[in-house]
Amino acid sequence: MNRENFKPFKVVIVGGGFSGLVSSIILSQKFGGENILLIEKLSRVGKKILSTGNGQCNLSNIDMDLSHFHTGSNYDLSPIFCDNSYKNLEKFFNELGIMLINEDGKFYPMSKQASSVLDALRFKLEELKTNVILEEKVVSLKKEDFFSIELASGKILYANNVILAVGGSAQKHLGTDGSSYSLATGFNHGITGLYPSLVQLKTDAKSILGLKGLKHKATIKAIVSNKVVAKKEGEILFTEYGVSGNAIFYLSSYLVGKDASISVDFFSSLSKDQLKDFLLKKLKSLKYVTLEYLLLGLMPNKIAIRCLKNLGFDNLSKKPTNQDIDVIASGLKDYKIKITGSLGFDYAQVTKGGLVLDDFNIKTLESKLCKGLYATGEVLDVDGDCGGYNLQWAFSSAVVVANAIK
Repeated sequence: MNRENFKPFKVVIVGGGFSGLVSSIILSQKFGGENILLIEKLSRVGKKILSTGNGQCNLSNIDMDLSHFHTGSNYDLSPIFCDNSYKNLEKFFNELGIMLINEDGKFYPMSKQASSVLDALRFKLEELKTNVILEEKVVSLKKEDFFSIELASGKILYANNVILAVGGSAQKHLGTDGSSYSLATGFNHGITGLYPSLVQLKTDAKSILGLKGLKHKATIKAIVSNKVVAKKEGEILFTEYGVSGNAIFYLSSYLVGKDASISVDFFSSLSKDQLKDFLLKKLKSLKYVTLEYLLLGLMPNKIAIRCLKNLGFDNLSKKPTNQDIDVIASGLKDYKIKITGSLGFDYAQVTKGGLVLDDFNIKTLESKLCKGLYATGEVLDVDGDCGGYNLQWAFSSAVVVANAIK
């Protein structure tokens, strides 16, 4: 390489998702946009942002307890969030002209449009005159005196620092197909098992037979190896393949890739004894009530009938006994459904797993194996619960890295 008049980019960011855009803006403000390069393999940056929060862009959450973030490492993530929680995120977007609103603890742009968040990020990059290359994939990354970055077109670029903001394996139609992990593993970085998360779950067929399209509010527990690992009150939606709904999305990160089941409490506002007493009184006052209509008015009839059959009641035309009432009350407060899998990465919002955190300085997210190499967002072995936590992680990790580069 002819070093005469040679000047590498100060930083090249690989990946134009949320964390890549945030880090590009902060770095362009520090060093000037002409010294920063953002590379995105799709025809435009930030496509995945448009699908977040059902298109409303749930950016963060007021409850920033670290229990909402998951990693296979024993690393304490608090250094990343200590100065970069929702307050810093709100300040960042206020400065981009986006006002946030808080609804039930979740932060959204006031417009409730993810497109406005993406546009604000894009417009700022344009103002900063940040270099952006679209429709180019990085296929190789090497380090000598500088990083050499080879593109699929054959072009080679150079940089003092590189940030991997390449995302994970979820939603490959939006550019994150998992192929870019190799850019880090080429430097001997470890990678965990990868699983789809925030995703619809497949179940055994019998538990959901005939329930497609029905939904019910319930409290659902995630059970792994006979232990309750999480629970969530919300909506469960029955589908032809299994279960969906906001509560299922929340719990999916605890269940994917494991021998697991869920327990559905269809009457979370009542104790077992309260439900049992009500059914006994109903049975006593309405002597004509059969099993088929015992739960009439309490829950959708198709769900009730399926639950009763799975609880062992084949003859629904008979009058229930007091013992039957006890079995039914117990069963509807703890209706077990075996989880057999998920719809996979194509339908998942997030990847569970990623680059092992042990290989990175947790205070800067710089590689311990290659100086000047950093990683942000979903490519790392951190995933968050449903509710704005994954975008908050993407933001906080991007800020930490951008602030660390001198």
